Amino acid sequence: MKTKNSIMLLIASVTLVSTSAFAQINFGLRSGLAATTFSDQGNLYQDNKVTFSYTGGVFATIPVIKSFSIQPELNYVRKGRSNETTELNTAIKTDFMLHYLQVPVLFQYRNDQLLNKSGSVFYINGGPYAAFVLNTQTRVSDNNEGVSLVPVNDSKNTDWGATLGIGFQTPVFKKDICFDLRYDIGMSEIQQQPTEYRSKALSLTVGIVL
Repeated sequence: MKTKNSIMLLIASVTLVSTSAFAQINFGLRSGLAATTFSDQGNLYQDNKVTFSYTGGVFATIPVIKSFSIQPELNYVRKGRSNETTELNTAIKTDFMLHYLQVPVLFQYRNDQLLNKSGSVFYINGGPYAAFVLNTQTRVSDNNEGVSLVPVNDSKNTDWGATLGIGFQTPVFKKDICFDLRYDIGMSEIQQQPTEYRSKALSLTVGIVL
């Protein structure tokens, strides 16, 4: 509960900062691919049982001081885990999928010494996120190409965690294009799983500053 309250307080603080510094805010769009899995707490992955998903959203970059900004975002991402079993000589693959609306608040540092004459710059991101379930599904497929989607009624999973990443921004046709590589570390236990799994996600996205 303390963690949830701290994250909500942080999001509220960012909103107040953005109100006072609205004229300096840069808005943008981002989209890309995420590789996700569930694993025990402390593990980066579990038996390479990974699912792939589209991810994308909107962001606002709020300058605070030189080289340092706060970047709140609103993103969609599907996180899940794949499991394979064999029954009567038939391979059955089961994907448990959670569709999230994820709200990270990232602290961004840019080193001006890395800024070259073309305007390109490297940066690092890090900060907490809150993710709220939009939908929960189980997808079952076999080697006979039969696929079925089963909705899951219990969608009370709310994820809290941290995001770490690096990025590169460069101007293209008078627009700033951003390339981000990030890793999400979930801290909340995922329901309906055989053990105390947490979500993990590695994403690569391309964004544009509007």
